[in-house]
Amino acid sequence: MVCRQPDPIMHTTTKPQSIADKEAEARKDSVLLRHAYLYDSAKGRLLPRDYRKVRPEIVEVFGELVEVAAKYKKLTGRHLPILGELGELFAEIMFGIKRHNPMTQGSDGLLGNDFVEVKTITPDKRGDGVRLKRAGNFGKLVVVKISDDFQFAARMVDRRLLGKGNGKWATLSWDAMIAGEPNQEMHRNFPLKKVAPKRNAA
Repeated sequence: MVCRQPDPIMHTTTKPQSIADKEAEARKDSVLLRHAYLYDSAKGRLLPRDYRKVRPEIVEVFGELVEVAAKYKKLTGRHLPILGELGELFAEIMFGIKRHNPMTQGSDGLLGNDFVEVKTITPDKRGDGVRLKRAGNFGKLVVVKISDDFQFAARMVDRRLLGKGNGKWATLSWDAMIAGEPNQEMHRNFPLKKVAPKRNAA
């Protein structure tokens, strides 16, 4: 009789996941590429040293324009017709997009090797979606949302999220851009509801 020796037990060690690996695993089903939120857009809140890819004077001008737009809204109850430009500036500052010259067709800027289209959802716009021309020459889409009290948010997705279609236009909702995100609460809490400070009784 031949006695067979049992197979040796193979001990395998699993390499512990790094923080970056864990974050990537949590976001593997997410369509959101990048995001940025600015809850207080008062002048001076955006510091040039935090955005080294952007010229400091661009950051300064952004703060000044927001300050003027907020004052105008407070005085007249109306929004200045510059919110689209503010949206593009915010995307440029936060993501390092190099914007094209004015009136360039097909896309608004360049990020690395990708052409980028920037759309802005303004406070007076009905609905939380954007409409884009399918013929546009862009690989990435950034949607900026500005609240009535000038809080800013930006979300970046791949053009493939738009899907294929036969129509001239494609639509994308604001909430569709955070599909699969693990921290839904953080994204859905924009804009923050600010409580006015209580006045002390005389």
